[in-house]
Amino acid sequence: MNMPIMSRPAGDATTLPFVREAVRRRLFAVAHQIGGLIDFKPHHRIPGAEGGILLMERNLLVMCTSQFRPLGWDLAEEICMRQGLDILLLRFDAYQLTFDICMHSGSAWLSHYRGWSADGEFWFIPRVDDGSRYVKASRYGLLLTDHPPYANARQREVGLATACPWDARMEVRA
Repeated sequence: MNMPIMSRPAGDATTLPFVREAVRRRLFAVAHQIGGLIDFKPHHRIPGAEGGILLMERNLLVMCTSQFRPLGWDLAEEICMRQGLDILLLRFDAYQLTFDICMHSGSAWLSHYRGWSADGEFWFIPRVDDGSRYVKASRYGLLLTDHPPYANARQREVGLATACPWDARMEVRA
């Protein structure tokens, strides 16, 4: 039985566990939707960023994991504070893609967010409209706002479907 050898960082460096290729594809799709110049190997400059993607113009490190919350927060928060980067932690579990967001200017995690898209804009919105803040992915990075990008529940659902055009059930087998 042949087993592929996976490279790991030297010593006792802390990293998120490696993820399946299906999860990596979601990482690339999200980075593409946000846009900008991409560094596919940020771990050469940022310890602990193995498997992540740095959107340089957005000051945003996008990482992914299939671990349950809050696993991964300590590492991502450490990178956020040490490097002055915003962190978008993509979580892909079974049939759902959610995001946890750590902003270098904030003090608390925004968790269980979903992607929302319309008219060429990409947002991260809370799972439930409960007064939580909304996050717009702009050319200046992630911007917090108290106002949703949609006017009603129908626009909310259409934007959620537009931001997630893939059928997650098909990715589970990959």
